[in-house]
Amino acid sequence: MKYFQTILCSLLLLAAHFGAAQKPFADSLKQVLAQTNDPKIKVDLLCDIAHDLFDFGDSVAVHYAFQAKKLAEENNYQSGLKHALIVIGFGNFSFGDYQLALENFYTAKKIKAPLPGKLVGYNLMLMGSTYRNLALYDSAEYYYKEAIKAIGERGDSYYLGLIYWGLAYKRAILWQNNDALEYLKKAEFYAAQKPKDYFVLMNIWDIYGRVYSQLLDYEKADFYFKKMCEQEKRTPYFLLKVKCLLHESEVAIRKGDFARALSSAFKALEVSDIYHYPQHRVQVYIQIGIIYSELAQYSLAIQYFLEGLKISESKGLQFETADLYARLAWVYKDELSFALAHEYLNKSELIRSTIGDKLGLSDCQNIRALVFFLQKEYDKSMIEFNKSLAIRKTLGNELKTMAIISNMALVYEATGKDDLALNYQLQALSIEEKLDSKLNMGISYNSISLLMIKMKRFEEAESYLKKAYDLSLTMDAKTLRRNIYLNYAKLFEATGNLQKAIVFRDKYELLDDSIFSESSSIKLAEMQALYQVEKKEQEIRLLDHQKKTQETELEYHRKLAAQQRFIITLSLATIVILLFAATIVFRYSREMTRANQGLQRLNREVNEQKEEIQAQSEELIEASEAIANINKELEIKIEDRTSELKQAYKELDTFFYRASHDFRRPITTFMGLAGVAKITVKDPVSLELFEKVNETATNLDKMLHKLQSISDVGSQQMVFKEVFLKELIEEILNGYEVQIQQKRVVISLDINEQIPFISYPVMIRIIIENLIENAIHFASFETPSVTIKALVNNMNAVIEVHDNGQGIMDQYKPRIFEMYFRANEHSKGNGLGLYIAHKAVEKLSGRIYFNSQYGSGSSFIVELPNGENKKSDAKHRFLN
Repeated sequence: MKYFQTILCSLLLLAAHFGAAQKPFADSLKQVLAQTNDPKIKVDLLCDIAHDLFDFGDSVAVHYAFQAKKLAEENNYQSGLKHALIVIGFGNFSFGDYQLALENFYTAKKIKAPLPGKLVGYNLMLMGSTYRNLALYDSAEYYYKEAIKAIGERGDSYYLGLIYWGLAYKRAILWQNNDALEYLKKAEFYAAQKPKDYFVLMNIWDIYGRVYSQLLDYEKADFYFKKMCEQEKRTPYFLLKVKCLLHESEVAIRKGDFARALSSAFKALEVSDIYHYPQHRVQVYIQIGIIYSELAQYSLAIQYFLEGLKISESKGLQFETADLYARLAWVYKDELSFALAHEYLNKSELIRSTIGDKLGLSDCQNIRALVFFLQKEYDKSMIEFNKSLAIRKTLGNELKTMAIISNMALVYEATGKDDLALNYQLQALSIEEKLDSKLNMGISYNSISLLMIKMKRFEEAESYLKKAYDLSLTMDAKTLRRNIYLNYAKLFEATGNLQKAIVFRDKYELLDDSIFSESSSIKLAEMQALYQVEKKEQEIRLLDHQKKTQETELEYHRKLAAQQRFIITLSLATIVILLFAATIVFRYSREMTRANQGLQRLNREVNEQKEEIQAQSEELIEASEAIANINKELEIKIEDRTSELKQAYKELDTFFYRASHDFRRPITTFMGLAGVAKITVKDPVSLELFEKVNETATNLDKMLHKLQSISDVGSQQMVFKEVFLKELIEEILNGYEVQIQQKRVVISLDINEQIPFISYPVMIRIIIENLIENAIHFASFETPSVTIKALVNNMNAVIEVHDNGQGIMDQYKPRIFEMYFRANEHSKGNGLGLYIAHKAVEKLSGRIYFNSQYGSGSSFIVELPNGENKKSDAKHRFLN
């Protein structure tokens, strides 16, 4: 009875909070949980909280689920244990641990304890979904239908909607589109009975969009995808956000806008970092790989396909694994690696035959036919094309059929059967025009024009090129337009109009360069995304290590209190002495700065006098000799004063250098004593005091180091040699390891030094060290991050350091490089870092500037003098 009271309570709270789907109703359940002492009610509430938190905080949800399981076992509450195992299994399913999920689902199923029919059905439905993801479609069908029996056609409409959606999804995967639509109608009927719960409805709209896309009814498909994505913005779900972004990417590909397609795919990749669902992660990798394949950037396509393959093989995702094998074969075919293409096709065909994926088998046969075509084994190629065409005609997708017909035309053309090739090309074109498939129409127009040129039917060739060109402008398809320019050049070369041929060759080269530039930008975004993935994994390992270290430190006991007090007293006395010494050094440095400013004023005054004398010399020719003598005397005086000031500066610099080294000795000794105390002293309070002492000494040491850097910048004789930026930056970061770990700063590196960078290493270290220290210090307190980029080319080296701190107010920006200036009143720095970096950049004849917006962080960019640029060509395109 208590169990059903709890369920009723949960449902009431659910109804009260369904309108705000972006915030789970788990918070309300937690309040109820805190007010009850009944262990059985607690188990049921913990299960409901865990289930609700999935997609918002998976790790927290798992914690609640295991807490429910433990409490149920302790109180021998079998119904609660059964419920907890279902929720834990759902967590396993979400993380892609399918075998573990099935173990928990089967264990729950075997427990002889009462549960509401909807939860029994839910467990069976999850088993069906697990088998569906593992491509065991017969088992999936069986458990979906068992779930319907358990709930009953008049049972809970939420779960019935989910089950019929699962059946529709399974049919859509196998291209059984009409059956899928029938199941979707039932799913929508049940889901509509929960008008405020859009989760099931959005998933239904997603499959509607997929099915209508497969039926080539893009208008209906886009209608359902748009409906789903607009609702997702109002009631956010990470799972559906990924689907919306992938749909945006697919639409962009259909329009030939690959830059936008890749942008949407990378956004999906970022969301999949938050929502850890392996199957979606694989689908995102596949999408990115497809785009790079279309852009003929095969190494990047292979890289992403292999990343997806790591996940799909480890998780047992057979459908995705077979798809990735075929995708890799496609790329290796384009790279003319025929042995690898055949190897991956054999693997893909084996899986697809086993799971009953007819379209997948057709894809493999199409790719194998193209491989045979490139190997000039035309008879084998036609056999594979005909096998593929026979399957695709049964699926009712004319676009897929068109692709085979178009590819068969290539074989006829290669074997000299131009009329037959043209006939097949025109058949394919008629299908594309019927479906209004603009990108494929443009490609076909272009291909037909090339065949017409070969057949010397020049007027018809020009007519098809005009159609292709108009379509490329409508879609803004640069790659297509580039190929059209090339065919125009071939046309005019064939007709003897060399002047026009040259014009179109120039247009081809110009657009090819533009496409290459866009591709380079895309590569940078891709590298950054990959780095972020690896960085998150490193952070997880680092947090585990810190946790173990903290647990070890808690085992120490108090010892040697008298010795601790003695060391503390001695340390405090040393700090006072060092503070006094640092004050003297600071005042001395300030006086030296004033002396320099006085010298600058004197030089300005002398220059003004020289200008006045020069102006008067034109009017007073008679007095020119006297003025010349006066000018000479003034120059002698200036030289004498300059020489005296230089000598004074040199003496001050020497004194400063020696004084800073002398001051650092007691600081080093003091830091050593603090280190010894940290090892020998066990009392936590004393250790905390030692830590503060050590921190103060370290800050003093840093300040002396900065003051010494000022001296180095002014006095160093520069010896230029090769600078290894990556090694230097990593070495500097190692020096700030403690601060980075304390603040949990996420460091991102993007170093591109393919050619040597020649400069003065000491100055480079001073610049980068001060910029990195500044970035770490001002990074955000909540999610601190620092990004360091470096690019070396044949002209210069560009170094950028970015932090996500609070940024710089506009009124402080003109003074940011002044000595001792601090733009933040809460800053604990000494105001020297940016001043030193600025001086060092000037010393190297470079340039330093910054971009900062208050509230959004700052970027400091350094350009230093230095000096290879390569680019790649796109390859032939086939249809899939």
